[in-house]
Amino acid sequence: MKKLFQKILLAFGFLWFSTYAIAFTSIATNKSTSPVAIRFYANSSSGGAMVQQGGEVTLNPGQSRSFTGTYAGEYYVKNNGIDTVLPVVVDSSYNEISYGDLPQGNGVYSVFIGGGANLEIRTTAPAQCPASSVSWGTGNFCSAVPTQTNSGGTLNLVNAVAGANGTAVASCSAGTWTVTSSACTANLTTPIGLFATDGANTGSISISWGAASGAATYRLQQRKQGTSTWTDLVASAATTYNWTGRTDESVFEFQVRAENAVGTSAWSAIETGYIRPAMAPVFVSQTGIPAKIGIGQSFTFSQVWKNTGSETWTGTAYGTSHHATNGAIQWGVGFTSFTGSTATNAQVTTTMTGTAPSAAGTYTLQRVMQKSGTSYGAPSTAATVVVYDTPKCTAVNTDVSTTFNPTGTVTATLAGASSVETAVLRVWGEIKGESNGVDYPLSFNGTNWVATFPVAPHLSPDEVKINLKASVSNSVFASSVCATSTLVYQQLPLPAVTLTPTFGTFGDAARQGFVVNRAGGEFAKINVDLGAFSSSLKARVEVLDPAEGLLNVALNGINAGQQTSVLMASSTLNSTPSSWQQVNASIRVSYADPAAAAQGKVVVVPIAWTVAPAGLTVTASGIKASTPTVSASIAPSGGAFSSSLHGAFNGYLRLAPNAGTVGASQDVSSDGTWTIGNLDYAQLYAAQLVAVARAVPPAGITLFNPLEFVSPAFGLPVQAPLTVTATDGTRENDVQVIWPAVATGSAIRYRVFRDAAEVTPATGISGIEFIDIPPTRGTTYTYTVKTMINNVVSQSEASDTGFVPACRAARLIGASLNADMSAINGLIERWECLEDATGSGAVDAGTASAVPITGSATYRSFSYVLDPALADGAHVLHLGIDSKGVVINAARTYDIPFTLGRSSISLKSLTILYDGSTAQPGLEASSIGRFGARMEGGSGLGFAEEIK
Repeated sequence: MKKLFQKILLAFGFLWFSTYAIAFTSIATNKSTSPVAIRFYANSSSGGAMVQQGGEVTLNPGQSRSFTGTYAGEYYVKNNGIDTVLPVVVDSSYNEISYGDLPQGNGVYSVFIGGGANLEIRTTAPAQCPASSVSWGTGNFCSAVPTQTNSGGTLNLVNAVAGANGTAVASCSAGTWTVTSSACTANLTTPIGLFATDGANTGSISISWGAASGAATYRLQQRKQGTSTWTDLVASAATTYNWTGRTDESVFEFQVRAENAVGTSAWSAIETGYIRPAMAPVFVSQTGIPAKIGIGQSFTFSQVWKNTGSETWTGTAYGTSHHATNGAIQWGVGFTSFTGSTATNAQVTTTMTGTAPSAAGTYTLQRVMQKSGTSYGAPSTAATVVVYDTPKCTAVNTDVSTTFNPTGTVTATLAGASSVETAVLRVWGEIKGESNGVDYPLSFNGTNWVATFPVAPHLSPDEVKINLKASVSNSVFASSVCATSTLVYQQLPLPAVTLTPTFGTFGDAARQGFVVNRAGGEFAKINVDLGAFSSSLKARVEVLDPAEGLLNVALNGINAGQQTSVLMASSTLNSTPSSWQQVNASIRVSYADPAAAAQGKVVVVPIAWTVAPAGLTVTASGIKASTPTVSASIAPSGGAFSSSLHGAFNGYLRLAPNAGTVGASQDVSSDGTWTIGNLDYAQLYAAQLVAVARAVPPAGITLFNPLEFVSPAFGLPVQAPLTVTATDGTRENDVQVIWPAVATGSAIRYRVFRDAAEVTPATGISGIEFIDIPPTRGTTYTYTVKTMINNVVSQSEASDTGFVPACRAARLIGASLNADMSAINGLIERWECLEDATGSGAVDAGTASAVPITGSATYRSFSYVLDPALADGAHVLHLGIDSKGVVINAARTYDIPFTLGRSSISLKSLTILYDGSTAQPGLEASSIGRFGARMEGGSGLGFAEEIK
């Protein structure tokens, strides 16, 4: 079986290294006491056969030999010694594979070594370490029992001994455990239940505590209470200690801790103890002390005391006295001696007589044990005793001195009440007398005795006074009457009511009618008179329908003598859509205070009411028309007007805000509309108007002020001129546009448009005429005029067509006398559309003669030759021009004045100039220059002009 296992390892080695051709070195070491023979084989190639590497080598104990191979390898080992040896392979991670014992003379094959593993031949050791206790730490306190483990194995150990925490690592080698990486620290619980006797022992204190697991010893310490230094009493394994030989009665403090070889626990909680004191009285019980007593009254009581000290009480020095300053001395009982002899743990009873103080109050009775005037131990249980005087009070007071509430209650209080345990209040009406009175017990409430009683049982018709009598008592004195008092009952008058309509009225004296203003609901002012109570009480006003349903939000708490508005509730108005519908109702007036109202003094006033229309909106605007007109309407918000719901209305206009009416008023139609026309635009063009709808109430209803609904202010639309006239070819060169003024005022301006193009400035013109020169002659244009008032331009507009004749007559452009005064020359403008133009001329009153018009261009010339015999002086040439094919100005005559003075123009010299200098003969201009001529005549006047 061992060789089979080795072959499997070898096969695994071949598989693992079959793909890696890595050279390795393996060392064989003989650590045993016998010689061994070693033969090393290695694969020659991947998957190849084993090949011996060298011959057999003998290793004596302690010798080593290295071998080199490729791929996997194995050893052949032979034990040549007398002892059994153990072949072991150790890899690079120090993991070991043991191949089992190898006896003398035997060989083992296929000891697989892998890549670079080492072979060690060891002395055969025990195969396992036993499961035996292993210890470590200080004094080997920690210990554990590892499980049985093969040689070379390791285990992690945890301490199993109480009183410590510890860990260690146990390694098994040749059947022996070795402990490393150890830790062992104390883990002791603090001792609990520390107890010391409190006065149980005479001259000693017994101390005990609970054991702590793992403790070897316990350390007990003490100190006197109030000091800071601890002193050891004992350190032993016991859990008790008796501290003897003590004489000091002081209280001592004790603490204890557990200890063992590796540490200690924490100190326990502190416990106190002390020896039995010499004087240690204990109060046991007391009897005979009353809870209540009267001033000056006496009583007998007893107390029992126990002696828990070491000293016997005997003689008159031992007894009880009053306890300090808590009032016990006031009972008149001084120091009282114990009788007989009272040994340790025995009891003694004393009987005493006390007398109550002379002043009422609550007192304490408490006593303390004394020896020769010195107090010892705790005092007796304090007993509280109430000392009463004779019961009394100084007055009985009520929370009200007068009342008018028959269903109300009154609270009575005893003033100055003292020493009272029970109190009774007797109440009766003045008319029926005390024999018919009722007793009401008073209750103690904080510092007073109080009783509340109803008023009604003590009232008779016309009752005006209620009497009260208080009686007091306590458990030690008899009852007595301590005070009396009276209460006034007031009868209230009926309210006196005055109603004043605020919006309108109708009806008669039997049932006054009120018009309700739907906007807000007010219809009247009310004044209530409560007589002598007007300044102290308030009234409640309710408006009721015939079934006594509430129509208003009740006025609860109005001041008497002051006018207060009475309104219908919005829910009432919302459920009454029709206006002017008359409904019967009533106004009920009572007292607002429930106590006063309980007397039932109520006044009911019958009324009728109707609702005026409200919530209506008037809208109005001007209508674009030849005659200014306004259209108006009235309607509720989000609804339609109905005369059956809202009543009749009259509509009119007025200047805003309230500057007089405009136009005629008229009845508003059943759908709420009306129209007012024939308005004077000249007067109203810049005015702000409002449309007014005035309600017309039915016959018999009178409104204090007209009920009117007014529209927002508005203006009439800007009105364009009613007519426009433009000339149709009746003017030679332009078109004249005229229109009538819409009104007179600096704010009024007009804007003129030729077709779509505006021909006036955007700011308009103030006149009512405009002359336009159209861009094309003979074309017909449409002229429109709009009115503009304060930058608002009219939307309606009037227009007319107009044009300029396609052709016009020829005109004289200019004429002048020529230089030698022989003719008058001039230019005439001639249009292409003219068929022809002829001229004639006559000087002064002479006979006209034809004047030729020459040329073919737009401008043509003429020359009228003057008669040489015409005398010098002023003359006029009458030039006539006849144009054919035109209508306007076909025959024109132009008067051309001239003056002859031939004697002044006789020529003396003529000079030709070029660029301002005299031109030389044969001059040819090679560039642009100026030519001129200078002439001098008989008058010596010369001139020069540019030749073009």
